[in-house]
Amino acid sequence: VNEVMKTTAISRKGKKDGQATVAPTGGTPPYDILWDTGEKGSTANKLNFGYNYLTITDANGCSIVENINIKKPKIIPDLDIAKIRVGQTLQINKLYFNADSSNITELSYEVLDEVFEFLEENKKVVIEIGGHTNNQPTDEYCDRLSTSRAKNVAKFLHNKGILEDRISFKGYGKRKPIATNKSVAGRKKNQRVEIKILRLDS
Repeated sequence: VNEVMKTTAISRKGKKDGQATVAPTGGTPPYDILWDTGEKGSTANKLNFGYNYLTITDANGCSIVENINIKKPKIIPDLDIAKIRVGQTLQINKLYFNADSSNITELSYEVLDEVFEFLEENKKVVIEIGGHTNNQPTDEYCDRLSTSRAKNVAKFLHNKGILEDRISFKGYGKRKPIATNKSVAGRKKNQRVEIKILRLDS
């Protein structure tokens, strides 16, 4: 049995800078530890995301191969139980819909899976999914589209197993811009979906 003392995710996609430290506990010390990156010793600093392998050999020449899973960096870094507070809003990054539609594209599944995993691990958290648009279309259209997009995100999470009473949804239309609507970049920022922390039930 070997204890994983610490793991650190890669800093960004494509980087091999994940870290892990192990503490061998079986066999006869001292131990020789060789990682699949070629690094030696109890700590490795050049790990890729996913499973990484290391071979631990004790003083008697007995070897065991272990694997350690290194995670990708979080898409929503602040979606962390140690950081969130009631009333806080967090934008769901890398969430994509078809143009003028509430249909979620497959490119969105990674971030929605991250939200699901957070809610699954923290069952006391109750959230609202809020949809927002820019100011280009009519009020009626913006309200309808933002509500439909928020509803589909909530439905995605419900379908994966999160109880319906933990997720509500609301369309805010064009009422709450976070940037100017006078530029393309500003309008793009305003067209978003957010998580609002409603309760941290005890």
